[in-house]
Amino acid sequence: MAARSTITLTYLILAATARSSIDFTPTAGERVLEGIRFPELYFHENGHKISYEQPRGWTYTGDGAYIKFMPPDGRQAFAEITQAPLAKPQNFDEDTMKSLQAKAVSFLSPDAGDVIVVRAEKNPLMINQHETFEVTVTFRLYGEHYQQSVLFVNLPDTQLAFRFLSRKPDFERLHRDFRGSLCSLQWL
Repeated sequence: MAARSTITLTYLILAATARSSIDFTPTAGERVLEGIRFPELYFHENGHKISYEQPRGWTYTGDGAYIKFMPPDGRQAFAEITQAPLAKPQNFDEDTMKSLQAKAVSFLSPDAGDVIVVRAEKNPLMINQHETFEVTVTFRLYGEHYQQSVLFVNLPDTQLAFRFLSRKPDFERLHRDFRGSLCSLQWL
């Protein structure tokens, strides 16, 4: 009897501590607004659908854990959406923002040099009524100058990171396209 109680208790603890995560395996779809068709991708979280309109012309690849986007005309450029579990809900206070700046830098190649955080901004946009924090860095890699932006969103038990990286001359235009597309994320 004690073994059964222990197994049941263990199962309940595991179920209570299980983290929800988003399945980024993309399913293509579309929405129609006043006769105009808008291609969408759908992701899933706990039986709910999440819709997203990627920038026009961008291609994608991904699996359950992340999704990566490539612009049609951006040499050495990509965007990706990744996730990490949060032990508890997290606000963007001073300590958290400092640690997220370090986390954004940690996404860079170990060969990156001349790394400079050029901007750290709270709430440059809201995603599905969630606050955001964006870190932009410049760096040099193999003689080329690059920029990277990482926009963080904290859900109750998951942190999403929207990362965009490109050569510095292409950054503003392609970053604007990717970041603008993030406003289309909707939990349905």
